[in-house]
Order: sequence, then C-alpha cells, then structure tokens
Amino acid sequence: MEELREILTGGQSFSWTDEGDCFSATLNEKVYRVRSAEDFEDDSFLHEYFDLDYDYDKARREIAAKDDVLAGAVNAFPTLRILRQDPWIALISFILSQNNNIKRITGLYGKLCRAYGHEVEKGYWSFPTPQELSRTSMAELRELKVGFRDSYIMDAIDKADILTEIPALDYHDAESRLMSIRGIGKKVANCVLLFGFHRMDAFPIDVWIRKILDRYYPGKGVEYFDPYRALCQQYLFSYARFLDLE
Repeated sequence: MEELREILTGGQSFSWTDEGDCFSATLNEKVYRVRSAEDFEDDSFLHEYFDLDYDYDKARREIAAKDDVLAGAVNAFPTLRILRQDPWIALISFILSQNNNIKRITGLYGKLCRAYGHEVEKGYWSFPTPQELSRTSMAELRELKVGFRDSYIMDAIDKADILTEIPALDYHDAESRLMSIRGIGKKVANCVLLFGFHRMDAFPIDVWIRKILDRYYPGKGVEYFDPYRALCQQYLFSYARFLDLE
C-alpha cells in the first residue's frame, strides 16, 4: 500500500480514504478498493485513471537526471504518477483546497458526498454531480464549514458548462476561462487543468512549490522542467512536504 499512499492521499486527489488494509474511493458509480498496482491493472476505468499507458519509467529517469533535487524527489517517491480525474471533481476539490490542508480538504469532500451525492454502496457516497450539488445553498454550505469557499462553489455550479469548453482551448485560453469562475486564480486553474484535464503543460504554484523554487531554482522559469513540467511539479510538491521546508 505504501507505494500508493503519496499518489492517492498526497494532495492531487481527495477522493481516497485510507481504510487500513486498502485505499477506497467512490468513482464512476463504483466503490474501488486498491492495495497495490495489481488491483487496477485489469480494470479499464482504473487503467485510465492511473494513466497506465504513459511511460513513467522513462520520464522518471530523465527527470532524475536533471538535477540533484529532482533526483532526490524521484528516489523518495519512485512510483509517483499523475491521476486522470473527473474535471468536475477536480474543480470543486481544488476550490476546497484554497488556504486549506489535505486532511481538512478530504473531510469537506466527504461532507459534500454525504450531503448531496448518492449512496453507491452502504456507507459509500458518490461525489455530487453539478445537478445534485445545485440543491445546495449558501446557508447549507456554511453549515458544512466550507468557509469563504461557499460563494465560489455556488458560482462553479452555475458555470459548470465551462468544463465542456476546456478540451478545445489552448493552455492560456483554458486557464483564463477557468479563472472566470469566482474565486479561481492561477493556482487553482492550473490544478484543474492538470488533474482534471491531464494538461501536462500546467504547473500549479502553491506555498510548497514556491518554497522549493525559491530555495533551489532561483531565477529559473517553469520551462526549465520541460518536457516533464507537470510531473516535475508533482515531484517537487511531494518532495517539499517530505523535506518539510520552512
């Protein structure tokens, strides 16, 4: 299970729960329970979700060869990969992520599922669709303790159709379109592009990435990390937390 921990609970998804003997998530109208890579290799949905057709071994070798920091990151997280998540789930998840920590984001994600999703298996709820979440109100969201993010979620519900436009747009237009949703800045827009649309030219910069960039990559632009920009970002995010940079 340890090979999956950073992938599933390290900040790129908030759908997964550590149940002790497995990680579980309700996705695609099904409850998935995984313990190792063997559990998802033969499932068509999880095959795509875990991006199994991409040559991560090659990418990791080339990333590790770039510099000592990235080599350390690859050594610390030798199986890290980018999940291919549902765009709507990614949108709301990363709205919840603003000024928040992973534990609390995961908790809020679960509250939305139980309040507005539907039970797929006893005790396991789906993430609510835009239609299901449209039943909510600002007052109800406040009761769920989403804080200042309540108005952002309401606007995202109203503008959910924007997500259908993104695949046809180039990176900058897609980023701008997502930023037309209330409360979404560059960081959240890039998270949605990366984790919801698998845009590997995205490079979300949060407090952890800013710390590691300032310390180890002063004066370097994100193009330094090409052609693995997005995957380098995820490695640096995980590594910065691993190092507990101050």
